Amino acid sequence: MDKYIGKKLDGRFEIQKLIGSGGMANVYKAKDRLDENESIVAVKILKKEYAENEEFLRRFRNESLAIAQLFHPNIVKIIDVGFRNNSDTQYIAMEYIEGITLKNYMEKDKGMEWQTAVHFMLQILRAIGHAHSKGIFHRDIKPQNIMVLKDTNIKVMDFGIAKFAKDEGLTTTAQAIGSVHYISPEQARGGETDERSDIYSAGVVFYEMLTGIKPFDNENPISVALMHMQAKAKRPSDVNPKVPHRLEEIIMKAMEKDPDKRYASAEEMIADIEKFKLNPGRSARRSKEEKGNIMEKDKQTNDINSTRSFRSLDSDKTAESSVAADSSYGYSDTPVIEEEYVEKRSLFVPMLSGIVIVVIIIATIFLAGLLLNYFGGESDYKEFTVNNFVGQEYENAKKLYSKYLVFEVKETKYSQMPANTILEQDLEPNSVVKPGHKIMVVLSKGPKMIDVPPLDNGFTESQAKAILEEKSFSSQTKLVYSDTVQEGYVIKTEPAANTACKEGSTVLVYISRGKMTTQVKLPDINGKKEAEAKKMLEDLDLVVKTATRNSEMPEGTVVGMDFSPNTVVETGSTITVFVSTGLPAVSTQELTINFPQDAFGVFAFKVYVDGTLNSEHRDVDAKYTTSKNIAISSSGGKKLITIVLVNQGNNKEHELGKYNFAFDETRTRQTVSEDITLAFKEVDGIKPNQQRESASPSPSPSPSPSPSPSPSPTPSQTPEDSEPESDEPAEGNDDGQNNEEAGDQ
Repeated sequence: MDKYIGKKLDGRFEIQKLIGSGGMANVYKAKDRLDENESIVAVKILKKEYAENEEFLRRFRNESLAIAQLFHPNIVKIIDVGFRNNSDTQYIAMEYIEGITLKNYMEKDKGMEWQTAVHFMLQILRAIGHAHSKGIFHRDIKPQNIMVLKDTNIKVMDFGIAKFAKDEGLTTTAQAIGSVHYISPEQARGGETDERSDIYSAGVVFYEMLTGIKPFDNENPISVALMHMQAKAKRPSDVNPKVPHRLEEIIMKAMEKDPDKRYASAEEMIADIEKFKLNPGRSARRSKEEKGNIMEKDKQTNDINSTRSFRSLDSDKTAESSVAADSSYGYSDTPVIEEEYVEKRSLFVPMLSGIVIVVIIIATIFLAGLLLNYFGGESDYKEFTVNNFVGQEYENAKKLYSKYLVFEVKETKYSQMPANTILEQDLEPNSVVKPGHKIMVVLSKGPKMIDVPPLDNGFTESQAKAILEEKSFSSQTKLVYSDTVQEGYVIKTEPAANTACKEGSTVLVYISRGKMTTQVKLPDINGKKEAEAKKMLEDLDLVVKTATRNSEMPEGTVVGMDFSPNTVVETGSTITVFVSTGLPAVSTQELTINFPQDAFGVFAFKVYVDGTLNSEHRDVDAKYTTSKNIAISSSGGKKLITIVLVNQGNNKEHELGKYNFAFDETRTRQTVSEDITLAFKEVDGIKPNQQRESASPSPSPSPSPSPSPSPSPTPSQTPEDSEPESDEPAEGNDDGQNNEEAGDQ
């Protein structure tokens, strides 16, 4: 049995079961005992074989620091971290997500409908766009690192190899970082990476969602990497003819070999996808016959809409790609004026004028016919352009369009979409039909409901799990005492037997622990020496294990156990005792800086802890964000935090605020001084002609001198020199070692 099951981490996270395993870590489902609602969380524990490897440990800590700075609905939320020296338990606690990976989703839905792929991709791009705005590049975007929730929302996770923009000069080694099927060409060759590398990987994921295959695949990973650097992928519509042409162009631009030819940002790619959604056009490129007819018609009518082509995409310059654009946008080809036409243009001018007049008359008559048709006219020449009804409620669509189409239900099937939602239609969107044409649709029956099987009549735990899995339920077990049910057998389930539940939902199974045995009350062993505490517990017939924990208590002193004092447990239970290493624990506090309304420019934030530079957060563009969340890691008790604002455009600096943070169990914080508007004004970070006088600095909770206008504390300053008077003076570092460690994390 897994050694973590049933144990508590740091007296808080009670591990319940293993739910996933990766190359570096295992992921467990756990209960947060410090949360009043005892919420369910996911705990990622670094595997023992990597806990002593500095590179893997750095990457694991890097992930927690990356996610801690990100607050976005499409990014997994971090709750707590646990990094303990001399321990094989290094963990990250994060929100628990009920869903499946995008990889699993695609295995069930190969070559998914473009509407679903676009829905997923927009969320992925918003997530990585938010990370980029914080100066963080994911560098491992792939379906395995993207979760699809039951409501079809997306969560991006696993920032384990994320790169910080502030890591100047950081390059990869000769070994490519990332998953080989999704890495960018520059990653494959071990070069510099930035946000455009994530754009490339997102393009590969987009490609796979729409086609059901990877653009480059081979049994040899080196061959795949070389393909990313040298080979040209098949166009998505060559694999799946249903892929819309303009969506294909977006994918091909995202997957350009040269980063300068890709989208410069996630926001830019989102903008093109949103434009596409406004007018999806035909689903695939036209046949040669269709293209010939269209080009001939284009020459005759001198299509005046040519300037409305989808210019935001770098479309193929071939005739095929140009003609593939939907007629509603026109064609981007430049008309060729032949020499013979130039010589005889004097003869054609009168004729051309007449043709133009005729075309205008015909267009006017045609437009009038369309208007009459739209507003209920009685013209016999009526046509209707079919909408995309997928995702709409059936009765509502039928009511709105009954004048043009006859709706008929082909079949119904279970899905995660609400009941009576249209899942499929047999008429392609944007196809043209006569009013009264029949359209066949497939409707959702909603999630499949299954009765919970009765398991309380002699089934063991393993049998119960197998039965539930066969019925498409997931299971969770809870051990309880019973005077009537034999140990190891099912007592009851929640929901109860024969209750109808959604397919895939979780059933809690109560398993008997047998009759209650002798129980003992745990003593308070905090502050005791390890040997003394161990004897006290063993005298109560308890099994004792020890683990170390960073603490300012003397080395070898007990600082807790995995149960609270006075807890009643069975004799024979295993108790883990935590013994101090004598090293102060590192914790993280977060500070949010809200920008003035008229702020503009690109800024950096320097963070000083007791006068020593702790970290620097660069490339924060006020154009794309209105605030900055700064995670500050340190150890020990009370520390003076100084934030200095830097305008990267002119390198002007000004102190933004001072704060007292306690990096211990109390986690208290106190604002000493703060004037955000003044700081932005002093570094020319307010829009010209809109600067306004700064408000008075925020009053400090205790009398203090005005903040120094100097950009940062000088090395000669002591915490007492730079910190105003307060009820409790800040504690300085003895040798700066802790700050260095915090910066490394």
